[in-house]
Amino acid sequence: MKNINWFTDKPSEIGLHFVAVKYGEGAGTFDFIEWNGTEWLTEYEGNVIAYTTLEGLIRDSDIAWPEEIKELAAKKDSNLDTNSLWEEI
Repeated sequence: MKNINWFTDKPSEIGLHFVAVKYGEGAGTFDFIEWNGTEWLTEYEGNVIAYTTLEGLIRDSDIAWPEEIKELAAKKDSNLDTNSLWEEI
């Protein structure tokens, strides 16, 4: 995972953000919290000290698809004349 691009100002976008919440010296947590345009909608005792958008979190993460990806092989028809697929005009 790359470093997250944290912001410390007030968000310009209303909605859910990934945040760092500080409780005191050396104590804190990460969480997803709503910003209503004027304040963080949280019941935490601590303070939100930084945030990133969900798009930023996804972009800055190395996330693999949760299912196995099967490789598809193209089947060749030995009776097909590939020269007949194109026609010059």
